[in-house]
Amino acid sequence: MPVDDMPTKIIEAGSNELEIVEFCVNKEYYGINVSKVREIIRVSDGIVPVPESHEAISGVINLRGNIIPVVNLAKHLKINTEYDPQKSRIVVSEFNKIQVGFWVSHVTRIHRFSWKDVETPSGLVQSKSKYAIGIIKMDQKIIFLLDFEKISSDINPETGLQESGHYNFSSENVNFDRGTKNILIVEDSAFIQGLLKENTEQAGYKSCVVSNGQEAWNLLEKTVKENPGKDISEFFNLVITDIEMPQMDGLSLIKNIKDNPVLTKLPCIVFSSIISKEMAMKCQKVGAADQITKPEIVYLVEKVDKLVI
Repeated sequence: MPVDDMPTKIIEAGSNELEIVEFCVNKEYYGINVSKVREIIRVSDGIVPVPESHEAISGVINLRGNIIPVVNLAKHLKINTEYDPQKSRIVVSEFNKIQVGFWVSHVTRIHRFSWKDVETPSGLVQSKSKYAIGIIKMDQKIIFLLDFEKISSDINPETGLQESGHYNFSSENVNFDRGTKNILIVEDSAFIQGLLKENTEQAGYKSCVVSNGQEAWNLLEKTVKENPGKDISEFFNLVITDIEMPQMDGLSLIKNIKDNPVLTKLPCIVFSSIISKEMAMKCQKVGAADQITKPEIVYLVEKVDKLVI
């Protein structure tokens, strides 16, 4: 079933809402953002095994001419279960400009939530599942939002961001001292937090990292309140933000910044795995200076050089 046929409604940019596809792996409930889902298909005999592939790769499928790897999510999450061929589905997703199919026990339904309903996992939960980046509590169950980018990167590191030292950040055409500029990084994934911090600092910038849009907004409001009459550029010179985050998403954060007369001059770059044409329009609508698809981190630094105040 193509995602366009799913019973969803258009989410207004900056509304701080998300829609997720709920699915099960054995008896555990998980979710994936609808923005990452291209379609959901039945499992057929079309999965072709790939010799010497990662243990979680069941094979590949040919979907209208596109060869897509299929990840057995139960196997990768170390869940002992056998899939029912009648109920199991492949969730075909797209992020970071790649397509991946995730094989799951069955797909349940689509939910709409506010990002305020999404809680950050505790250390105890993360010790159980390093891939849980959000938790949604419902009456009878708990839904775990998974870090599908990290899952894909762990299986094939070439699909994700590289550690610092892999990039060359030339300052040849930069006419200012990067070390005088402070970048506010807003990202919920600890993995990507670390890489963004390492790489922006390797380029020469200073950085401050927070875990979601609400934390970033609280910090900016506090900075303005405690420093009346001062220009925001004395404290922060640019914001790099993800879109999907607990409590407040990146688009809502940017909307708040642009609606604030003291903060409105602060340039904001969206750095996300789900930059489609539709999402790019939403980014522009709330006032983002630019939007970049992970993992184009060299291009990100080039944009920071051009936009930083």
